[in-house]
Amino acid sequence: MLEIGPENILPQLSDAGNESLLPPLVALYTLEPAGGTDLGWQLCRPRHVVWGVKERRAFQNSLESGWTRLMSKIKNISGFPEWLPQQKIVEERLIQRIKAIYSSFGFTPIETPAVELVSTLTSGSEVDKEIYAIRRLHDDGTKEAELALHFDLTVPLARYVAQHFSELDFPFKRYQLQKSWRGDRPQKGRFREFYQFDIDIIARDTLPLSADAETIMVLDQVFEALDCGKYLIRLNNRKILLGIYASLGLDDEQRRAAIVAVDKILKIGRDGVTKELTEQVKLDSLVAEKIVDLADVRIVPSEAEYILSSLEIDDKTFVSGKQELVELISILPEETLKNIQIDLSLARGLDYYTGVILEVQLEDYPQFGTVASGGRYDDLASRFINKKLPGVGVSLGLTRFLDLAFSNDLFPLDRKSPTQVLVAVNSEQQRKACNEVAQRIRDNGIACEVSLGSQRLGKQIDYADAKGVRFVIFVDPDTQHLEVKDLVSKEQHPIGDLSSWCRTTFGAIEA
Repeated sequence: MLEIGPENILPQLSDAGNESLLPPLVALYTLEPAGGTDLGWQLCRPRHVVWGVKERRAFQNSLESGWTRLMSKIKNISGFPEWLPQQKIVEERLIQRIKAIYSSFGFTPIETPAVELVSTLTSGSEVDKEIYAIRRLHDDGTKEAELALHFDLTVPLARYVAQHFSELDFPFKRYQLQKSWRGDRPQKGRFREFYQFDIDIIARDTLPLSADAETIMVLDQVFEALDCGKYLIRLNNRKILLGIYASLGLDDEQRRAAIVAVDKILKIGRDGVTKELTEQVKLDSLVAEKIVDLADVRIVPSEAEYILSSLEIDDKTFVSGKQELVELISILPEETLKNIQIDLSLARGLDYYTGVILEVQLEDYPQFGTVASGGRYDDLASRFINKKLPGVGVSLGLTRFLDLAFSNDLFPLDRKSPTQVLVAVNSEQQRKACNEVAQRIRDNGIACEVSLGSQRLGKQIDYADAKGVRFVIFVDPDTQHLEVKDLVSKEQHPIGDLSSWCRTTFGAIEA
């Protein structure tokens, strides 16, 4: 007799290609061919039924077919990544490393809402096209949306500081890990939903260059801790670019447009930038070629003052930018300078940057582009408060970085669970003792789980091995003595004092 009861969730195939999931059944039902055809099965009145082999096989085939067709309708949403458990564990581990570094420099965590007023986020720039507005599903559409998902964390930060100005201590140093959303075209390393991990320093009235230096030092330590290979911190100053473009005769609007064009040089190349400068910015071809030639300049920090001075550009904005860059280099430690390159192609297209700008690239993956970026902004918060609140910050594109890491096996994905120890259960009669052993292990700071079933021990060991759990502990049902099996070394031995074993074993692993 095939009984279908409350523990089942079955697909109902009432007609071809039209499947849905039923809630758990509250009684036993029969399944009979729908409409006398072989298109599927329908639920009939509750009763017990005895099926023969033929009926059972027909039901099973129909059930499997229904699940197959149902699952084929489940698709990933483009641009919205979803990590597997072993990937999420790596993400959490990296987050803890980064938080520790941010905290060691005195940055404090904050969180802002996922949504902001549309008027807060929009600025009339290109990024406005990528903002997701928020409406109720049954909104009649007669009014403009008032709320939108934030596209980065910098604008919400400026609003936050302005709104809580009297409650904050300055310089205000914060870190923030949150998701952002952009209606961008999904492609490799670019998502519509993504985590950003930012730090910023905001001051009242003036912000010394020591803040820029500290921000760069933090970023350098983060990439050292990520242990992802060689990386390069590309550094420039927006004033240097504006001064160069002014010396070439560009007006204010052309200078801003030229920065946007040069910012694309890694994507569209020299020819693409030259074409945009001549056709869209309306520059003379010789001026456009000069701008592109200067974008090829790369300088080691020790030669920055000499090479920038040799350009012989007599523009006060350029001179100010050069002086700031030289001073910044002078206060950075040598271990940070070895990872820095002055790059005159670095432009950062966002309007709010006013001074130092920077990006981080992994040298083994130059075509992937930037994994972290930022710079100085002098008046971003002036939109929200009549105060001068200059700031400097950097944003680590955590989701973007992890996409690169997972695609190139930069980190081992050998752990599907935080569990370090599994306590096996011989029988349900000893479950209480097993739970007590597990809690003693947890009290020593070790992640531990108890097998939820009491199936044969071999299956419990296989379960631990599949999840990347290294140690399995067995509790003797008669003596309550403990033994541990190391699934890496394959050794098995008794445990005398459990707390001592925890300290000895996991202290050695961490070391």
